[in-house]
Amino acid sequence: MKKLVTIQLILLLVCSCLAQNPLPARDGFVLDGIDGKITTENGKWFFTVFEPITDGKGVLDPKIAVAILPSSMLEKFASTFSEEKNSYRIWGKLTKYGNKNFVYMSYFLPVTESEEPKSTAYINDSNEVKIIPDEVLLLLKPKRVISLAELKKPIGTEADGILTDRTGFLRQTKDGTYFAFDGMGRNIDLLQLPLLECAELENMAGQQKQISMQLRFNISAIVTRYQGKRYLLLQRATRVFSNGNFAK
Repeated sequence: MKKLVTIQLILLLVCSCLAQNPLPARDGFVLDGIDGKITTENGKWFFTVFEPITDGKGVLDPKIAVAILPSSMLEKFASTFSEEKNSYRIWGKLTKYGNKNFVYMSYFLPVTESEEPKSTAYINDSNEVKIIPDEVLLLLKPKRVISLAELKKPIGTEADGILTDRTGFLRQTKDGTYFAFDGMGRNIDLLQLPLLECAELENMAGQQKQISMQLRFNISAIVTRYQGKRYLLLQRATRVFSNGNFAK
């Protein structure tokens, strides 16, 4: 039990140190049932953790609202959202872009603050040895509970698709960054899909900035949908060298 308390104290100390100069958590860090508050402003959604979450180097600070990326699960969430009860436990992963974290949400459940049990009279027995100290019991006591009764609609949603081994180009527009699928020299109008913020996109954009010519990339990505529009969350992006064999 002392070991458990020591580990918790160390984690709190690490989070405290990181909070003084917070760094974003690494791209791909898994959120496995994290409690926080979800808010919306100007059509965008944000997640704020109740307690600091760290990957050992970076941290999610309770003072910072992290943007939630568009996805089919976010669309399902928006249909059940209530501003009066905005505490949720979410699953998903973090992405990182421009020294900021973003949330790609894959599941959610509403949570409520746990109620204090009614105090009952208790007579201390002088012969009874207290096994667990009161301060340890306080740490182990759950602060929040899942509120299944708050779910008005099922949260199942169509699974996001996977796109692999597709080539194309990065397109910067005033509306955002897009991936334009390659016509391989054919003069046709091909599909362009917006790209969600992540470390792979930042690396891809960095390579393009270094060279004036349009670079071709081979990508794998998650394809998701939000409000009737499809988006790509890159999982891998590698530059394709044509060696003069492909049209630019």
